[in-house]
Amino acid sequence: MAHLQTLSLCRSVGWAFSTSWTSRNMLLAAGPRVFCVQGFGQILTFGSWRYEGKLQFSSLRRQNVLCIDRSKLQGFRRSFPDVRCFVALRKSVGVDPADSGNGKIGRGPPTGQAGVGEFLDDATSDAEQDTVARREPTTIDFKKKARDLLAKYSITLPSYAPGQYRIVCPECDGGSTREKSLAVGIDEKGLALWICHRGTCGWKGSTPTKVVGAKEEAVLNGTARPAKLVREKKQVVKPQPITIESLALQPLPKEVVEWFHERGISQATLEDNQVRCINATGDVVIAFPYTRDGEIVNCKFRSVDKKFWQVKGAEKVFYGLDDIKHSKEIIIVEGEIDKLTLYEAGYTNCVSVPDGAPPKVSTDGPVSPQDKKYEYLYNCREYFKNATRIVLATDADEPGQALAEELARRLGRERCWRVKWPRREGEDAVCKDANEVLQYLGPEAVRNVIETSELYPIRGLFQFSQFFKEIDDYYHLRMGDERGVSTGWTGLDNIYRVVPGELTVVTGVPNSGKSEWIDALLCNLSRDHNWSFALCSMENKVREHARKLLEKHLKRPFFDAPYANSMPRMDRISLERGKRWLNQNFFLIRCEDDELPSVDWVLDLAKAAVLRHGVRGLVIDPYNELDHQRPSGQTETEYVSQMLTRVKRFAQHHDCHVWFVAHPKQLQVWRGEAPGLYDISGSAHFINKCDNGVVIHRNRDPDAGPMDQVQVLVKKVRNKAAGTIGEASLRYVRSTGEYEDAR
Repeated sequence: MAHLQTLSLCRSVGWAFSTSWTSRNMLLAAGPRVFCVQGFGQILTFGSWRYEGKLQFSSLRRQNVLCIDRSKLQGFRRSFPDVRCFVALRKSVGVDPADSGNGKIGRGPPTGQAGVGEFLDDATSDAEQDTVARREPTTIDFKKKARDLLAKYSITLPSYAPGQYRIVCPECDGGSTREKSLAVGIDEKGLALWICHRGTCGWKGSTPTKVVGAKEEAVLNGTARPAKLVREKKQVVKPQPITIESLALQPLPKEVVEWFHERGISQATLEDNQVRCINATGDVVIAFPYTRDGEIVNCKFRSVDKKFWQVKGAEKVFYGLDDIKHSKEIIIVEGEIDKLTLYEAGYTNCVSVPDGAPPKVSTDGPVSPQDKKYEYLYNCREYFKNATRIVLATDADEPGQALAEELARRLGRERCWRVKWPRREGEDAVCKDANEVLQYLGPEAVRNVIETSELYPIRGLFQFSQFFKEIDDYYHLRMGDERGVSTGWTGLDNIYRVVPGELTVVTGVPNSGKSEWIDALLCNLSRDHNWSFALCSMENKVREHARKLLEKHLKRPFFDAPYANSMPRMDRISLERGKRWLNQNFFLIRCEDDELPSVDWVLDLAKAAVLRHGVRGLVIDPYNELDHQRPSGQTETEYVSQMLTRVKRFAQHHDCHVWFVAHPKQLQVWRGEAPGLYDISGSAHFINKCDNGVVIHRNRDPDAGPMDQVQVLVKKVRNKAAGTIGEASLRYVRSTGEYEDAR
């Protein structure tokens, strides 16, 4: 009978056990965590602990079952004085020798023998051992595990129970004030998430904290497999349907209808869009039911003091979703009243976002289709699959424009349009949204805004209409330099004029006067058009370059020297005036160490000169003095092409003319003729990429003509409005370095 009672009790507490029972063996158990075993001369094993000895007693009370806890052992001994031996075993705890009677306690059987929850006696056969009792795995201390896991990230919480916590961020240390900027949340599933709200930090991450414990033996001997995440079955609670009755929605009272009427919205529009109200604490609250396929799935409420809330846990969708089903053209606005405004103006294919606009455009990188902030868009994605024109009629303020940008990113800019809100009549202020246009300008103005909406800009893709003003200015020559500015030489102006934003490549054999001609041209442009320049002239010392520019500007030689041809040198007063002119109109780009400058280094400094000093021209003289460390595997032709593309982009973006001096390659047989652009050392791309190609050539044969005559050969002109291929002759004045029109 005692055996039957024990068998019944063991099954009731969820233990499986061997079916082999003898009069010499009895297993008594109560509860999944503590138990006792009674037998005669048997072996008891639990986990890695082993007890071998004789358990004797004269009586057991309460259905012959004794369930004891080690912490209460002494109390049980006093209660049961006639029981000689107690065996109390708990999870992850071995039998203490003090509590083992006359038995022997020691580390247990080797791997492969009795394991967690297994009870073997010396009379059990091998076959019977296959059906030996086993206990299901138990859950270890979740809070301790959470503490250990979060400690890997240096996160220490006051408690590890599910909830929200604020602590000092271990990454940024909370700044100088040790602000508790790290928000940590542990949900019911044991997932811990954290983010630092300091703008200069932003550290975030997550880790699971719940595990399923391994069997006790594996935990004790360190052979436990990696713990598995707890997979709790989520209880699916079917949401209660949202109805007019469940929300206690009522028809709008007269004063609310009048309030809408003042904003240009008729009662018919309110009824068509099922606008209702509720009576909350004596105040009327407007209710906007959100429907999908005719069923209410959410409802947004607006109080008299402009507080908004929605049904908790309801589905996030667009307001007016049913109105755009199967629509090819869709209008998106920022609020329910704007949706009613568009409906009033005759546009039923309009929806409103449910949660207003974000403060700014997100910078979180790639768009996630299931972003919680735009959950409504993901939930309604099938309604936009076939849309070919989506008008983003969001508010004119910064959050409204941020919302338009976020929607365009997610819906595709290529099918989006944006509106331009008009000014209020007789005012400078722009209407903020569709309802303001309706109130101040009427429904026709609302329709005009929608019909004249513009394509949403896509970076790198333009329409000519975006440049119409620039085209008009070009036609009327309003800027004064659209066709280029004069070089200061009448003969040259017929074939070459300086156009902002273009690239001119200048070449010529050594000592032909390339740099001198460019310096003379810059002096003319400074004098006639008040231009200033950035100079990257690596073949000239600063003092020598200053001398050449001052001589051309002051029309006097710098020294009393043979080249002056008896002309008086510039006086001290003229020199000081010339130095001020130099300082105001020329800015030097020079590498102060021994390394060669790269083109990108020069262009970066030229950009700074444009922004800081407003320079209109850049000189890079010469090409071969730059650092040209091209990537391995890239040919010089490819390198030159990419380099000149960057130079041209700089010129165009900064409306700055660039002169690039490049030497010709060594001519094997040179008889004094002028080189061509294809003779430039390095690549044919010098002529392919440039807007203008100029060759400077000076006569070296007294029999061929005057020695002071210089030929300016314009070999290429891309812009026919600014010049043409041709040749002009100038006279070089050696004493001052000036160039004059040849007579």
